[in-house]
Amino acid sequence: MISKARRVVVTGLGVVSPYGVGADLFWDNVKQGKSGIKHTTIIDMAGQNVKISGEVSDFKPEEHLDPKEAKRMDRFTQFAMVAAIEAYKDSGLSEGSFDNNRFGVVVGSAAGGMATIEKNHNTILAKGPTKCSPFTVPMMISNMAAGRISIALNAKGPNKAVVTACATAAHSIGDAARMIQYGDADVMVAGGADACITILGIGGFSSARTLSTRNDQPEKASRPYDKHRDGFIMS
Repeated sequence: MISKARRVVVTGLGVVSPYGVGADLFWDNVKQGKSGIKHTTIIDMAGQNVKISGEVSDFKPEEHLDPKEAKRMDRFTQFAMVAAIEAYKDSGLSEGSFDNNRFGVVVGSAAGGMATIEKNHNTILAKGPTKCSPFTVPMMISNMAAGRISIALNAKGPNKAVVTACATAAHSIGDAARMIQYGDADVMVAGGADACITILGIGGFSSARTLSTRNDQPEKASRPYDKHRDGFIMS
């Protein structure tokens, strides 16, 4: 423990969102008031009351990650990896400019690999419990994003995943800042990632009546500049 908390600054940003992949594109679209809400296409919406979501429709993991490794990641981990790599590059940091043993990661996920759980549960029901993928557990657990990022960036310092529902990313940033303030690390990657557009995800939130049913006007359902948004953003 050091006697005085150190100053913490943000030096790099990375974003994967329905409003754009990449921090610059994301911010440009937000400033222009564009909506990322649209009719959902990545899953079968038959029988669902809600037909819209904040779908990251232009995201192609193979354009950013090794295709073989990307297949072994749930979509939420792919999002986290791409955003983290962008933030690292944006920061201006480079290998050798700091102590990797004091470089850590706090990246959480509220739901973890929901699509992985759903897919392999269906496989078990259809073919039996021995037929699910051996990557099921590594892909579904919420701390896999933080683990993957630490491997990719050679971050050997503190590593953990925060799981606090909608506050996950904010709490992750706060925890990472405190680690720097009080001497546990010098450099941290922090944030959150989720990929809840699945049959279970949409169905569950819809049943709880937390999603907008403005299926005929998706662009007005949940906009980043609204103070009174109608529903959660499912991405």
